[in-house]
Amino acid sequence: MNKMIAMKDFRKTIGILMIFLAMSPKLAKSATNIRLTTELINRVLTASGKHSLDKIFHEAKITCGGCAQTGNLNGKIQQLIDPSVLFKQVSEKLSGLKTISYQYSREFNYPSEGYVSKTEGKMYIDFAKESDLVGMRFQYQDEQGFVIFNNAELFNAKKKTKTMTVVKIKAQQNLEGRSPLYNSFVTLRNALPLLIKDGSIKKSASDTLINGSSYYLLQFFLHNRLFNYLGNDFSKVTKELTFRYQLIVDKSTMLPVTLLQTTLGSQDLNRTDFKAIDTHPAILQEGSWFYSSYLNEYTIEAVKISLTAIKAGEVAPDWELTNFASDDKVSLAQYRGKVVLLEFWIKNCGFCIEAVPKLNVLNKTYTNGDFKLLAINTEDNRYNVGVFVEKHPVNYSVLYGDDTTINKKYGIGSFPQVVLIAKDGRVLYSGVLDLERLKQLINQSL
Repeated sequence: MNKMIAMKDFRKTIGILMIFLAMSPKLAKSATNIRLTTELINRVLTASGKHSLDKIFHEAKITCGGCAQTGNLNGKIQQLIDPSVLFKQVSEKLSGLKTISYQYSREFNYPSEGYVSKTEGKMYIDFAKESDLVGMRFQYQDEQGFVIFNNAELFNAKKKTKTMTVVKIKAQQNLEGRSPLYNSFVTLRNALPLLIKDGSIKKSASDTLINGSSYYLLQFFLHNRLFNYLGNDFSKVTKELTFRYQLIVDKSTMLPVTLLQTTLGSQDLNRTDFKAIDTHPAILQEGSWFYSSYLNEYTIEAVKISLTAIKAGEVAPDWELTNFASDDKVSLAQYRGKVVLLEFWIKNCGFCIEAVPKLNVLNKTYTNGDFKLLAINTEDNRYNVGVFVEKHPVNYSVLYGDDTTINKKYGIGSFPQVVLIAKDGRVLYSGVLDLERLKQLINQSL
């Protein structure tokens, strides 16, 4: 009976609310005015001896599918907000920034891979219109040194060695992989308009309490894709994965303070915190944007020569490494007379993980003793190699060591890369893991 009365009151209340909002279309667009309207209706209902709107919603257990309940603090609904309202407000706030500085803290914590990494530093971003390449320039500094992008060049200085590298930036993609930009204010400034525009992306908004203070929590999910570092596009992933982003926003400034990125079904976490945010920082001296201003303290490193993969027909360089399973020393020379496939890999590499089942099948295909598959890792220590092998069991030999010159001799600049060697020790193939091509060459050589 009480529920029926509550439902009647609810219908009357909604009717009053709809009439009130219809009288002023602009009112419906304002989350603040919706809250004020709710409070007005509460007063009307209370004066007439009826339940308050908060209580009606609670007793009738009404849920709002077309909006987000952004407050249930102390057992009371605070206000009803469509998620798009908050997403838009935060996006507009970021888009309106001219300059900003903040303390940047980033943490990668992957229990599944036994990998933890933390980075802290100070970021300064200038969203100057003349920065036409990507719409901004930035300066970042931490204990190790500093990174500066001036819209044409990116230079990275190392305090320990007092050296500096200078790279010409000619396209947006040249900034991919630059750590200070990962899930940064630049990322969010560019990404939020994409989120708002894409109706297929599941979004929600709510209140959240952190250490007794109330914040907005904006949540969205990306399936089989991630934001790139600049946030102006998506990068696809090759596995079926869904990523959850949780953006914590300061209510007083409408600026992000924390971004959490997790993978559904996993404990892996990427966390970025923004502290000491200043939207009107002191303007940096113009000379600080040019590497020439630092040459009295830093010397420019020689340009690194890009590695070229070893070519077919060349003799494969010999090496000595340790067999992970037996701890025996192994050399390439001892496999002369066999067709040998070398796979160069590292632990923290998604494509290396995906290569394991393919290599297991390939190794199982050739069991006559004239073929040998060796996985080589000269980047990780024994413990990390063990973490990888335990999580991704292999049926072939895994070798490790700390002689990084092996990679250089074979021209290995990315992972995974494979090199197929004939019985006489000459290279048959080098490059990506192309199973069909490899099978063809192995069959011809056995």
